[in-house]
Order: sequence, then C-alpha cells, then structure tokens
Amino acid sequence: MSAPTTKTPPLSAACTLAERPGYKALHRECTQTEDVPLPHSVGILLMRRCGCTCHSS
Repeated sequence: MSAPTTKTPPLSAACTLAERPGYKALHRECTQTEDVPLPHSVGILLMRRCGCTCHSS
C-alpha cells in the first residue's frame, strides 16, 4: 500500500536555490506566487505557482 500523495506544486528556481546555505534571501525574489493561465484556454497553465511554504496561502 502506498502513502497518499499531496498535490503541492514544485518549488520555483529561486526558492529551490534559497534552500541552500547562504541563499535564504532569494525567497524574496520568487515571483511565482499564483498560477498564470495560458491566455484563451481553460485549465491550461502557462506557469504554476511556487509550492514553497514561504508564500503559500
């Protein structure tokens, strides 16, 4: 039996790097705070929001 998975989006490049020592300030540089839909489409995302807990709502 496998463990249930959660549907959290992946981290942005800035937040991934911010997890390394000395780069914590990069969390402020992340601009992926919300989903960006592909124009003129339904349900297709151009860019997913960052899954980092530093700016999740």
